[in-house]
Amino acid sequence: MKKDKKSLTLAITGHRDMIETKKLRDDVDNYLENIITNNLQSKIVLLSPLADGADRFIAKLFLEKKKKYKQLSLIVPMPFEKKRYMEDFDSLSKKDFLNFLKLSDDTFKVSTHTNDTAYRDVGIYVASNSNILLAIWDGIFNGKVGGTSDIVEYACDKNYEVVHFPCNREMNQK
Repeated sequence: MKKDKKSLTLAITGHRDMIETKKLRDDVDNYLENIITNNLQSKIVLLSPLADGADRFIAKLFLEKKKKYKQLSLIVPMPFEKKRYMEDFDSLSKKDFLNFLKLSDDTFKVSTHTNDTAYRDVGIYVASNSNILLAIWDGIFNGKVGGTSDIVEYACDKNYEVVHFPCNREMNQK
């Protein structure tokens, strides 16, 4: 996928265990509304691997906007083939994932170096192929390869545009 001047591509990186709050929802919803209304003549694509948490949180808000703005498109790059990827989800999450896939405009597996780097490779793919990386992130660089902070750090090192939406995480609440 190439960045092009006739379209605007957003991508998502974020925590699976993010805590959805009204403020976070309003902040992301307002951001999406502004970006869409300021680019009404452009096709707007969201790249989301649709993992639990942040990926689906933003995809859901984006798809709500798609009902009004027909130039929106959800593209799902995945770290593995669909069947293998779904092994990472519980039964409820699998059903949710499949429902999102039905609403997507395209899905594909990102080519990866190894299974051990698949999540990092898909994160790098979405960051590298977007104009703006939306990060639902607690702001902590934890050194986890392929995790949110790793992808944010990669994007920042490349001087890509990153919009950070701070969040709390379930693991920090226990």
